Formats: sequence, C-alpha cells, structure tokens
Amino acid sequence: MVKAFVRQLGAQPGVQLSPLRDLSEGFAPDQSDQVFAVPMRSKRGRIDRPFLVNAGNALRRLGSGESIRASALNEALVQVNEALNSGAAAAVVHRLTTAGASLSYIIVTADAVTGNLAFSVSASLPGTAYLMAIRHMDCFADGIRVEVHADALMMNGAQVDATSVTVQLRDPVDGEILFSVTGSLNAAALDDFGRSLYLPSVASQFDENESVQFVVPPGGTIRVGSNAYGRDANGLDRTAQSAVLSYFLEGSTGYMAADYTLARTRLAETTLQFDYIASGGSQSTALLAQMAQLAYDTGRQFRFDVAGTLLPDQAIAFVNQLAIDSHYCAAFWAPIQSDDALNGGRAVIGTAAYNIARACARNAVTNAQGLAAKNRPIAGRGNPINRTGIRQLVMPTQADLSNLANAHINPVLFERFDGGGQYVFADSLTLARTNSSFRKLIAVSDMSTDLDNRITEFLRGVIHLPISEATRKARDYMQALFESAQGAGWLVPSADLDGAAFRFTVEPNRQSPEDRIDAAYALRYDGTTRQIFATQSIVR
Repeated sequence: MVKAFVRQLGAQPGVQLSPLRDLSEGFAPDQSDQVFAVPMRSKRGRIDRPFLVNAGNALRRLGSGESIRASALNEALVQVNEALNSGAAAAVVHRLTTAGASLSYIIVTADAVTGNLAFSVSASLPGTAYLMAIRHMDCFADGIRVEVHADALMMNGAQVDATSVTVQLRDPVDGEILFSVTGSLNAAALDDFGRSLYLPSVASQFDENESVQFVVPPGGTIRVGSNAYGRDANGLDRTAQSAVLSYFLEGSTGYMAADYTLARTRLAETTLQFDYIASGGSQSTALLAQMAQLAYDTGRQFRFDVAGTLLPDQAIAFVNQLAIDSHYCAAFWAPIQSDDALNGGRAVIGTAAYNIARACARNAVTNAQGLAAKNRPIAGRGNPINRTGIRQLVMPTQADLSNLANAHINPVLFERFDGGGQYVFADSLTLARTNSSFRKLIAVSDMSTDLDNRITEFLRGVIHLPISEATRKARDYMQALFESAQGAGWLVPSADLDGAAFRFTVEPNRQSPEDRIDAAYALRYDGTTRQIFATQSIVR
C-alpha cells in the first residue's frame, strides 16, 4: 500500500502526518459516585484484597444471608443487598477476617493403578505425587465442588494418556458453574498461535482477578480408562467429581483493632473506585473510627448507623463517645422495625447504606455538564424508606428531636405531609461540630467532596507538564467546572465574593516557582432548607 504521508520525515521530500492533538478534553466523570465501600463479615469473598459486587452477583460472591437474630454481623449483607437493589451500581467489599482464617489447597491426585482421580484438602502442597493443586481465592466458607475431565486422545488409532484437561468449579448450593478452564498439564504445550496452553497460564490469562490459581507439577497425565478420561459406554463425558470440599475456615468473628485497621488500609489502597463508605450496621466504635479516618484520608463520605434499638439519649451518648468532628461523616438513627427481605422475619435494620443507595441513584442522573443534583440531599418526602412492614419503635419528643439535631444525628421517622405520611430521613446533617457553618449540611459535603475530587484528579494529570502549560490548563478547567456547578444550582452568588459564586487562583508559588503551583478556590454553596417559621396574621 502506497501512503501519502510518513510518520517521521527525514531529509527526503514528503509529507509528515504528526500524531493527533486532542484539544477537546474536558472533565469526564466516572461512575464512582454510584459506588460505595463497606467492610463486612460474609461467608464468601476474597480475604486478601477488596473486591467488587453488584446486584446480579452479590449473593453468589458474598454468600447467602443469615438471620440478624443469630448474629448482628449478618446485618451487613442485608444492607448491602438492599442498597444494590435500591440505586447503588456496585459495592467495594472488604471482607473482615481474623488471624484464625485459613485457606487450604484443593489437591487432585491420580491412583497409581487405575488412574482414577480423587480430591482432598491440604493446608500446604503435599510432599507426595499429585496431579494438580487448586487455590480458590474467593474463599467460600460453605465449600465448593470440583470437576475434572479430559477428552480422549487418539494416536496411531489407539487411545493414549491425555495432558489436556478441563477443570470446573461449581457452587455447592445450586451447582452453577463458577469457573471453567481448559489447559495442558504439560508446561511446554503451545497452541497454533504460539501461546502457552499450560493450565496455570491459561487460567491466569482469562481470570484477571486471579480468583482460581493452579499448581501443576511436571509429568502429569489423565490416564486412559480413568474416571476423568474420554466417554463412557453411553457416550457421556467421564468426569471426576468431588464432594463439597471445605477448603476455607473462617475462624473467629471476634475482630480486633488490627483487623479494622487492615480494612482501612486496604480500602485506601485499592484501585477500585468509590465515593461513599457504609458501616454495614456495625456498632464497633473501633471500626467506625477507622472508617471515619478513611473518609478523611480519601475525601469520601462515610455514613453510618446508630443502633435503632437505642433510645434518643443513648443514641446521642453513642455518637458523642466517637468524638468525630468531620463534614465527611454522617450518623443515622432509625428506630424502626421492618421485614427482613433477605432472610425473612422482622428485624431492626440500619438505613445508612440505603441513604447512600438513594444518593447513588440520584447521581446516575446528570445534566449536560455531567453534574448530578447533589444540592438535593437524600431527606424529606422525596426519599421515603421503601420497606415493608415498617413499625416505629420509639416516638421521640420535640425535645428529643432538638437534642438529636444538636448532636448532628439524622433520625429516620414517620412524618406527615400533605397527601399522607411516610417514613423518611428527617434530617441531613454531617458530624461537623458547628451550628453555623455550611459544613454541617450533607448536601454541601456532597458537592464539595465532588468538586475536590474532580479538581485534584485533574491536577494530578498535569503533573510534570511545563509550569506555564499546567497553570493554563488548570485555570481553564476550574473556570469551566465552577461555571457548570453554578449552572447546576450548586453555587450561588455571595456578598463575600462581591456578588460572584466562586473565586479561584492558580499561580506558580513565589518561593518555589520552578516546580510548584498553588491552586486556591473559594465557593459559595447553596444551602438546605431545614427550618421554616410560619406566621399567620388575622386582620380586619
């Protein structure tokens, strides 16, 4: 093919076509504000790093539900399942475990005489001969089933031992195939394109999360006539099938401070993106303290539950002992009982994750500039609690409600509106210990964290550019962003800004102009209506 251009032109005559310069780049939001993180106890899931679940796979990846009456730790799964079905796109889960958790290998061996395959579990790789070892990193406490099959291999008109095998892992409850891979027991095997057919290599190539890992010693084969070779007299595949193998032991659920610190560290370091953090109903002050620190470290919002079984004064005492002073954190007290949609029966279930889910659903709808209605908090009549069988357990007095507001606790209660009543989030306050600052409003926290995250992510992208170019790009970006925020109703004019809604500067630092830029911005957010004073006058 004769081209009209070259990419690099030397001394010869011709046309050089330079790489495309994209000058159309703007701010492009991701879906992280529709995702929340949660540390929780579950029957299934990785224990080495956080993982992602959605409404379609949550129960399979986390395990079936268990009664909250049996253990308060089971509330987390109920809340996560409800949130994923109420607006959240996904959840980043850190599975809580203790040092007593134990993950073993699934060992597949071949009988020396018959070649039949057998399955066992071992804490370490065996010292004797074995066909393969499987490590299932998703750590099902309820076990798993394994199947191995090899197609018959013909050579010179006769069947010979096979090295190509298909391994499948099945759910122990419904038999659903969780993982399937076909590869070779021979480390040197290649396909027609020169790619490795070695079973461990193929498994890692098509499993980006490395949820199933293989160890295959050299020299292994599936022997002719074994229970995994070829087909039987009826023409059906011979497949060696295991019983349910208990390869993972959860150990104790008596979590220590170090376990909660690990949860914070791993959620802070994960590459999975999220904008909200839920407590999963945990009442552990150590966990809540770690998640509050995670919110500060990452600039994300942490919303947690105060037990709905507590009286108002007890709820206030519980929050006060946490000593949290942060606009990133918000506390919800829901003294309501409702149907447990996951396990059956009735239970007192927290609403913080539900509040996050409704925020995620709101964030999924954006304007032309990609901004959602984050100036509208998840509270009041537009955001009812859509649960069945709700019954309020405590009827707080007006004095109780005032005390709760002073403690910055958001109650979830039945309230009457024109046209009827609903169970709603009755307030929208953060745990910023101020009664006059905009920081006390959840909506302001939502908007300010959004803008902070957008700006810092953009500024990260101009690191290592020339100072003049980085300064220009940052100014253009922030001008467009703040104008869009004002157009979306997030920002309103301020007398302190001479009638403007925002003011910002991006300049090289005076002391270190060679490698440092200072960016500062002042914003006037729109507030949230919490109180209205109505007065009627009778006149003649």
